This record gives sequence, C-alpha cells and structure tokens, in this order.
Amino acid sequence: MKKNILIAIIVICSLFSLYFYSLSKIKEDTIYFISGYHKSLFGSDGHGFFNLATIIEKSGYKVIETNSFKNLKNAKYFVVFDIHKSKFRKIKRLPQKKLILFVWEPPTTIKENHDKSFYRYFSKIFTFNDALIDNKKLFKFYYPDAKKMIEDTPSFENKKFCTQITSDKSSDHPCELYTERRNAIKYFEEFAPSDFDLYGIGWKKEEFSSYKGSIPDKIKTLSEYKFAICYENSKDVKGYISEKIFDCFHTGTIPIYLGADNITDYIPDNCFIDKRKFKSYNELYVYLKTMSEDDYQTYLDNINLFLKSEKAKLFTGDNLIETFKKALELEK
Repeated sequence: MKKNILIAIIVICSLFSLYFYSLSKIKEDTIYFISGYHKSLFGSDGHGFFNLATIIEKSGYKVIETNSFKNLKNAKYFVVFDIHKSKFRKIKRLPQKKLILFVWEPPTTIKENHDKSFYRYFSKIFTFNDALIDNKKLFKFYYPDAKKMIEDTPSFENKKFCTQITSDKSSDHPCELYTERRNAIKYFEEFAPSDFDLYGIGWKKEEFSSYKGSIPDKIKTLSEYKFAICYENSKDVKGYISEKIFDCFHTGTIPIYLGADNITDYIPDNCFIDKRKFKSYNELYVYLKTMSEDDYQTYLDNINLFLKSEKAKLFTGDNLIETFKKALELEK
C-alpha cells in the first residue's frame, strides 16, 4: 500500500514537473495592444502609428490588436492605452508583470488614468504627468506631434484673425478647461464677432453665433488664421502638452495657450501667447489686435527655431518609438 502511494506521489510530481517545464518552453513571441479610443491603431496595412508594428515585428515579435480578450496566447506583453472601466475587469486578470499602461488622456477625459489605485495592476506605466515620474515604475512619455512648419500659408494681411477648433465637451473635474473655452467664445461673440470663428463637433449654432460647423481638414483651416485659442482639456497637469499647440506651430498660427503650468520647461515662452499673463479677455484682445506684422513674424521665427531644436525632438514620432522600445525591452 505504502509502495503504491509512493509511486503515485512520484507520478504526480513528475507530471507537475513536466507541466511547468512545458510552460517554460512556451515561446512568448506576441505583443498585444489593447488600444482604447483607437479603433485601429496600426491601420489596415499595419503602417499606422509611426510604423510601430513593423518595428516590433523586426525585433522578432508578432503584434496583435485586441479588445476581445480571447485567445491571448504566447504573450510577451499587453500594452494598454488608457484605463477604460468597461474593460478593466478583464485587464486586471492578466499577469501584472506583462501589463504596461500608456496614459494618453488627462483626468478630465478619463479620471481612472490618474487614480493610483489602478496602478498596482501594471508592471510599468508611461505618463505625461511629470509629478508622477520615478523612473522605476512610472516613466515619462511625450505626445508625438511636433512637425516642421508648413510653407504654403496665407500672408499676414490675408489671414483671418482668430479661431477655435475643438469639440464641445464638458467635465465636472476641477481642472477642466472646457468652461474657459466657452468663456473665450462668449467674449469674442459679444465684443469682436467679426474677428472670431468657431469650428468643431457638437456645438450648436443657436447657442454659439460664431460656429461655422465641422471641418474635414483641421490643418488647412487652422493655417488661415493669425491666432488660435489653444486650451488643453486639463489645466495645471505638469507635462501635459498635447497636439493642440503643435498643430498651431505646424500651420504658422500663433497659439493662445492655457494648460500645463510648466509649459515653459519644454517650449520657450516667445513661441506662444500665455493666457495667464492677461487679466481679462479684453486685455488679451487689445494685445492681439495691436500686434504688428514684424512682431507676428518674430513669433513665427521663434517657433521655427524651436521646432529645429533638441527640445522639440522629444515630441516627435521617433522619440515615441524609442520609448516603446524601452517599454517592450526591444533593445538591451
């Protein structure tokens, strides 16, 4: 009897050893992307998002986008774009050591992104928020939106005055800037209606007389204006510098900026108009309206110098690719 029990124990132990040995031999050759708001991160040809999928594949890994959480085999890493509560119940069941979070949206858009109680489920977190960076678990990444200024833009005298191109949004977060965008719109509509045009999705003409509708090409429209209201979705989040100011730089439009309280750590203050320096919209309007062509051109020259600088390279697709290589340990 004892002999049979001993044999059974030996057999069971052998089976367990074989099982765990087989697990160790499973090839972890796939990187999964759970891509949040992006319906198709890499596009139908796989070349979207700065050709990231191709770069990963050249390092010997397969790349799969998924939101179904089915058949997640041979995973090296799971890269999650933003914390979406509807998906998180399934995400947190995945192995913590294989989960990497990229925080794209600010707290006004996805508050869970900035709730530290969620961070324990991830091995690495990449965020724009400078206040959180420890370079141990939380690392810095930058929006990849810096591009050189386009050349074929209207002359100073042929440009229209000021625009705002945003969607109509709302939030109860204390750092939201949607209300301030509305304040800017209301000022121009009341005191300078001929000098302002509003574009974007969700606005109503009966409420906003300056509204001109949605547009198929933001860059083309933006390039037709001297100035643009350029407010982030959130204020006072250190390091949160999105595409908005870089779209203005790209089109040769001077941004009136409000957002990251440490913006000048990254972008010189002679490249944009800092809304914080003006006590009222009337004071701001007078400054804009009395700006000479020479002073306007000085802003554009400063922007061009910045876009050619080392600091601007932080905000490029190339730098984002290097960040992903680091996150995925593609280069040792």
